[in-house]
Amino acid sequence: MTKALLAACIAISLGAAVLGFLNRGKLVDTRTELDNKSAQLATTQQQLEAANKDIEGKKTEIAGLNSEKEKLSADLGEAKANLEKAQGELTAANEKASAIAAESTAKDERITTLEAENTKLKDELAGGVPPPTEGAADLTALQTELEEAKALLTAAQDRNTGLEAQMSELRRKEEARQKSQMRQGLQGTILAVNQAWNFVVLSIGDRQGVVNNAEMLVQRGSQLLGKVRVTSVEPSTSIADIVVRTVPRGFSVMPGDTVIYPAQAN
Repeated sequence: MTKALLAACIAISLGAAVLGFLNRGKLVDTRTELDNKSAQLATTQQQLEAANKDIEGKKTEIAGLNSEKEKLSADLGEAKANLEKAQGELTAANEKASAIAAESTAKDERITTLEAENTKLKDELAGGVPPPTEGAADLTALQTELEEAKALLTAAQDRNTGLEAQMSELRRKEEARQKSQMRQGLQGTILAVNQAWNFVVLSIGDRQGVVNNAEMLVQRGSQLLGKVRVTSVEPSTSIADIVVRTVPRGFSVMPGDTVIYPAQAN
């Protein structure tokens, strides 16, 4: 009986030792896995912090781009106002020049009449008839007025010439802005998207031939996502509004998407 109990105790002790050894192995594995998870968590947290910093940087960049876009819009509005003002001044100057020219023509005709009368008076004087003095005085006064009118006409014409040159330059710039064509097949990438203000920043600008008001296709792989319209151009970047009606339901334009200026239809 004692031997049996002793054998049972030994067996139980051996079982407990084996179980303890197995549990120790599992504990080591668990600790190793826990250390790995902790390391992964630390790495993920670092990546998250870096991503947050990048997002803050993008927010600052977008805020600056918003400010620049507002400034460019204000500059464009001021340019249009100056163009309208110059057009008004040119119209007024043309009307004034026309009035002065008509007045000058009338005075020329009056002088011609007075000169004829003066010649007649001289002939009468040669025949012994005393000439009246009123005609000569009127002639002198009209000649003085004519000289003044001609001086006003010259000044108006000079101002008109300056306004026409200014108008021509403004028209040239506006036509160049509106009519200039981009190279077909020009491609770029969307660098940033502002969903609140519905615009994007493109990786191409004036150096690559981008012009204002140009519409470009947005693609992601082979998927067509819609269109954007360029609103302002910088040397190496540009800003474009998203044409919302062209974006399919359930899709959105994202950084990394490709923009392409398509070939024009014949």
